[in-house]
Amino acid sequence: MKHALRVKLYLRYGDDFVIFTDNREQAEQYRELMKTFLREKLSLALHTRNDVIFPCRQGIKFLGCMIYPYKCRLLRRVWHRVLERTAIQNVSSYSGLVHAHGNAEAVKHFHWSTLKFLDE
Repeated sequence: MKHALRVKLYLRYGDDFVIFTDNREQAEQYRELMKTFLREKLSLALHTRNDVIFPCRQGIKFLGCMIYPYKCRLLRRVWHRVLERTAIQNVSSYSGLVHAHGNAEAVKHFHWSTLKFLDE
């Protein structure tokens, strides 16, 4: 996308991506360019359920996070999964996730919940 379509603001992970633009007209132009690019170059198509345009202020779900213009946070389901699945072997991975996408209160809660590993 960066080289072929000249998109400046986007998120990508594997085959999932989100594009940010300043206005709806530009978003619709990008949509048409992407559809053409995916169809002609990669023989792929966008899924109609995920091919949506909406204001960023509503926030978007992407890879287990809600992303807003000035912050992001873990989805409740992901947060509970982190607390349930944290073990001594993966505490650093989950710690990075919570620090990257949680607020100060979530980070503090995560640290308190991991203290149980120190007692073992």
